[in-house]
Amino acid sequence: MARESLKIWTIFLFGCFAYGTTELISRGYTHISMGLLGGICMIFINILNDKRAFGLGLIPACFISAIFITVMEFATGEILNIWLRLEVWDYSGMPMNFRGQICLPFSLLWIFMSGLGFALDNLIRFKIFQDKAVPLFNRKIGSRA
Repeated sequence: MARESLKIWTIFLFGCFAYGTTELISRGYTHISMGLLGGICMIFINILNDKRAFGLGLIPACFISAIFITVMEFATGEILNIWLRLEVWDYSGMPMNFRGQICLPFSLLWIFMSGLGFALDNLIRFKIFQDKAVPLFNRKIGSRA
């Protein structure tokens, strides 16, 4: 039980750091809420990666993850940007945006970023916890290519 809790916290913290760092590099600044959201999304990716071990392919998993991230981004934006007026981000100028909180270009970006998340989750599983990593491009562990 303690080992599983440690794994979840480790995955969460890696997600916080990875997303916060990505924002710092791309925008020059971030907000603590974005790190927290990155941690939550990384836990979801970890759960999906477990499903991948039982046959869920990488591409469908990336799409499912991108949908989850978009929904979480919308919910977070509604709370932070609309209700609390913190103005953490505003996609109003982006094509195909909804209420300035989500937009199609970023939703598509989350597909690619999810793939990186699956790779990071595998790295954490294998290097830190010595667990068997889920092959990125094989449908099942132990399947023959």
